[in-house]
Amino acid sequence: AILVQEAVCHSRSHPSASRPAALEMSVIDLNPFNVVLARLEGVADRLEKGLAGAAAPGAGGAGAASASSGGSAPAPAAAEEPAIALSFDAFTSEKLPALQQAVKELGVPDVTEATEMFVSGLGMLRQVLVATGKCRKPKDSDWPKLLGSVMELGAKAQKACDNRSEYFQHRKAAAEALNVVTLVTSSSTTSHVQNVLETMDFHATKVMQKKEPLQTSWSKALKAVVKDLKDWCGEQCKLGLIWSAQGEDPVDYFAAHPLGAAAAAAPAAAPAPAAKGKGRGTPPPPPKGGFTPPPPEVLAKIRGDAGGSAGTQGAVGMTAVFNEIGNFSTGMLKKVTPEMKTKNQPKDVPGTVPAAPKAKAAGAKHAGRGPRGPPIKELQKELNWMIENHDGVPDLVLEEAEKQHLVCVINCRNSTLQIKSKVKSISIDGCERVNVICQDVISAVELVNCERCQVQTLGKVNSFAIDKCNGVNLFLPKESLAAEIVTSKSCEMNVTIPDEAGGEGDTIEIPIPEQFVSRLAGGKKLQTEVSSLYTS
Repeated sequence: AILVQEAVCHSRSHPSASRPAALEMSVIDLNPFNVVLARLEGVADRLEKGLAGAAAPGAGGAGAASASSGGSAPAPAAAEEPAIALSFDAFTSEKLPALQQAVKELGVPDVTEATEMFVSGLGMLRQVLVATGKCRKPKDSDWPKLLGSVMELGAKAQKACDNRSEYFQHRKAAAEALNVVTLVTSSSTTSHVQNVLETMDFHATKVMQKKEPLQTSWSKALKAVVKDLKDWCGEQCKLGLIWSAQGEDPVDYFAAHPLGAAAAAAPAAAPAPAAKGKGRGTPPPPPKGGFTPPPPEVLAKIRGDAGGSAGTQGAVGMTAVFNEIGNFSTGMLKKVTPEMKTKNQPKDVPGTVPAAPKAKAAGAKHAGRGPRGPPIKELQKELNWMIENHDGVPDLVLEEAEKQHLVCVINCRNSTLQIKSKVKSISIDGCERVNVICQDVISAVELVNCERCQVQTLGKVNSFAIDKCNGVNLFLPKESLAAEIVTSKSCEMNVTIPDEAGGEGDTIEIPIPEQFVSRLAGGKKLQTEVSSLYTS
């Protein structure tokens, strides 16, 4: 204005110069001033929105009242609540509108009721968060009583899940999501919410598989709330809730403020419009007048002394630990003399090595076979002859056996057994280098888990069974040439029979096949033949 006035005066005093001066004034650029003014107006708008958003998370209509009165300060009730409750209000104000809009568009009474139960559960969770700043941490035995309303709500939600209903999966997903409220009892809140998310995700996926757009939107919105709640827990209470050490008794507090009795939950209130962007919103404002300093006792514990004294008797925490370390005396410890040190020991003195391990290693090759106790030769239960744990007996004879008896040769080594009578069957198990000479056998001769064993029959045997053996030889007379030999998982087996074309005493040794060739023959049939190694 001064410049314009001077220009006018100059033009009146100097008419000839009035036109150049006017041209000079028209050249001035005001765009930089307009840009600065626009930026200042934008800053003022954001400050006003921030104050309105900080007042909105308050309980009931306190936020609206403060906004209508000017929005300069939050309501007194909100200032008394802990910061974690205000942060939870900001979370629900940002995340719940999408879920509430999705259930409104879906318009199904069952889904609406299930969603309302979930939102009510979040309201109870907020009441517990408010209680953390007013009472002490409850004992583990107190939780069932304090969370009685939560348990009743959960039972009601589960009972409403009717598997005959078309919206069974919707109700089930919301009922499982309701379990996030019990994160207040966990020392790892993120893990608790993750477990709830995995449980409800099964039912949420079933809903999305229907490929109904509105139902899919509701399912995704519910899942997003639980998933974002996990991130919120990681920022606010990852290792569990922090309670007021100087607060009142939790049982008395929750008796006066039962869960679900008061409308303390911000999720049910209409949320303020959230600012766009990837940020997590503005933090709650500090209480009016600043934070209350901790009591002197707490300050004394933090500083490491009790009652303000610097003595070691009142030290607590790490101060006490370092004081104990400083006062530790090594006078009672046994001193290590030079001759006790390993480096000073004479090197020419051999160490004492026990001989027991060597004996054990020498017998390792017999592991699983051979004697395991005192030798036994007895008739048990009037039926079984037990020949056990004989080692190095070349002339073992069994004459008392009868045709109804079963002869069991178990865990023997380097021995020869001669059975001089007809028996029902013979079983050889876990033996090594054992020879068995028998007469007639009614049923069969069995060899199981044996090494280098031989069986010679002087009479008639109908069947032999060899299982998991190595190096078995069978000697058959003319009476047993029709015997059946069944083998499995065995190797190095031979059968010796008399040579009819030769002289008396001549024998022929025939290997028992171990290699076979299998071919597909006509569809699903398999044809197996002995390898040509045994037929040539």
